[in-house]
Amino acid sequence: MRLKELLRTGISQFIVRGGLSAAGRKLFPNKGALILVGHRVQDDDEGGLQGLRPDWLAEQLEYLSRNYQFLSLSCLADHFERGQPIPSNSVVITFDDGFRDNFVNAFPLLRKFHVPATVFLVTGCLSSGELPWPQKTGYLFQTTTAGTFCHETTGGRELSLRTSENRDLARGIVWKHLERLSRIDRERCLEELGDILQVEYPLDRMLTWDQVETMRQGGIEFGAHTFSHPLMALQSLEEARWEMETSLRDLQNRLGIDRPAFAFPGGSYSPELVKMAISVGFRSVFQSRRNLRVNTIDTVDQFSLSRVGLPNSPATILEAELDGPLHTLRRIYR
Repeated sequence: MRLKELLRTGISQFIVRGGLSAAGRKLFPNKGALILVGHRVQDDDEGGLQGLRPDWLAEQLEYLSRNYQFLSLSCLADHFERGQPIPSNSVVITFDDGFRDNFVNAFPLLRKFHVPATVFLVTGCLSSGELPWPQKTGYLFQTTTAGTFCHETTGGRELSLRTSENRDLARGIVWKHLERLSRIDRERCLEELGDILQVEYPLDRMLTWDQVETMRQGGIEFGAHTFSHPLMALQSLEEARWEMETSLRDLQNRLGIDRPAFAFPGGSYSPELVKMAISVGFRSVFQSRRNLRVNTIDTVDQFSLSRVGLPNSPATILEAELDGPLHTLRRIYR
C-alpha cells in the first residue's frame, strides 16, 4: 500500500472511531442529495481503471443504508421539475460506462440493499462488446509482450515497454494523441495499435442489452454516456451532437426510455455542450465540479448536477469522506 493510501486510511479510521463522522452527521446534515459514482466493480485495474472490490461496495451500501435515504435519479429530477425541496441526507448511486461486472457483482448488492441506482451506458460499446477507448488503450499496454513500440501516436519515437513505468508512460502519450481524434480515426488507430502490439481486445467486458433489460426490470435506471466515450470538449460540435443524439436514440429504441439523463465522459464539457444536451432532449445533465457535493434546488438545477466518486476502499473511508472532515482537510491541503 502506498504512503498516501496508508495516510488516508489512518486518518479515516481516526475520524470514524473517534466519533467525528457521527458528530458530523448529527451537527451538519446534508440538506439535499449526494450523488455518488463508480465504474468497474471488480478487484483489479484492467485497462488502467481500478475497480471497486465487491466486498467494499457491500460495506459502503450497508453504511449508506443505515445513515442515508436512497433516492432514484428520476425521483431527484421530479423534485427539480416540481420545485420541491430534495429530502435531506438523500443519496443517489450511479455507475458509468456499463461494464459487465455491474451486472455480475454490483446488481445483486443493489438488490440486497434496495438501491435504485442508475448506470450511464456507452451505448456503442454495448452493441459491439468492445471496451471504451480509454480502457482499450490501457489494456494494450498491460497485456502486450512487445519490448519496444513506435507509431504515429508517439510522434515517431521508439518507446521502451520493458517496465511498468515504461508502459504507463507510453500509455499516457498514446492517450493524449487519441483523445483529440474523431471517433472513426480513433477506432482506426486502435486497430493499428492492436496489430502492432499483437493484442486482441476482449469482447466480454461490457453489459449486453439483455443484461441491461434484466437490471431494468430489477429497478435499475439507465442514462446515456455517449456512443463511444469521447472527451466531448475536445470534439467538434458536430461530432459531439452526433454522440449525444445516437446514444439517446439507442436508449429510446432499445429500452423505451424517452428522456434519459446524460453524463459527460471524463467530466469533459463546456457551457455550450450543456445547452446542446438540453436541446437534444436529455432530462438531466451531470457536470464535473469538485467543490459542489450536495445537490439542492437552491444550488443547482437538473442540468448542473454534481457527483462524488465512490472510493475504491472500505466503508470507513467513504464515511470519513461524506460525514467527517476528510474532504475539508483535503481542500485545505490542496
